[in-house]
Amino acid sequence: MTMQEITEYLDNKINEDENIVIVTFYEVRIKFDLSEEETQEFLRLCRTRLENLGYQVYFTGAKYTYQGVSKVVQSNELMVAIKDNLD
Repeated sequence: MTMQEITEYLDNKINEDENIVIVTFYEVRIKFDLSEEETQEFLRLCRTRLENLGYQVYFTGAKYTYQGVSKVVQSNELMVAIKDNLD
């Protein structure tokens, strides 16, 4: 994926819900048909952009708090990003 495609993808996710961005295994590996290596690069670039936009980024298995509820990034979720000013 190009940086333009990644930017558009993240912009669409943020437009859906600016407080939480969830990137799923299905979207990245199946829908975008990315290899394991391409997926890792995709997630690295997404992480950098989201952190620059003021998000805390969590990957599969990590614990986080969203709207006062403790949660864990599920196995079908590759990444969850929470807007910094929420919790």
